[in-house]
Amino acid sequence: MADTNSHEKQPSTEAKEVPLEFVGKTSATGGESKSGAKASGKVEMSHTMRFALSVLVAVIADSIELPFGGIPPAWILIDALTAGAFLFIWGVRWEIALVLIPELIPGLNVFPTWFLLAMYLGQQAQPNTPQKPAN
Repeated sequence: MADTNSHEKQPSTEAKEVPLEFVGKTSATGGESKSGAKASGKVEMSHTMRFALSVLVAVIADSIELPFGGIPPAWILIDALTAGAFLFIWGVRWEIALVLIPELIPGLNVFPTWFLLAMYLGQQAQPNTPQKPAN
């Protein structure tokens, strides 16, 4: 004899789809997630992480530019990609535009200006830390 109760409702073990705008929010109105990242989807990087990424990008860009120094379209493309990477890492900073001037002048692009920019931005005070007065 067949069991008539075999088709009872069983709890579903399938994962439910949740819209991305609700993932990581602490309340229904938005706000910050438990990890501290904004719910808008923007990833916050620490100052140390920005510095490490910018040094990595700068070393790669300056080392790639040396072999392609005689081919203007190549180093212009490398400089544009590097400037875009710095804008992504640090946001809009006037120092990035300042570095593009010597990078686009033939002959001056052999100097490690991207690396110098990474060092300069890394030495800038973090926004949340008070600066110590100089003695």
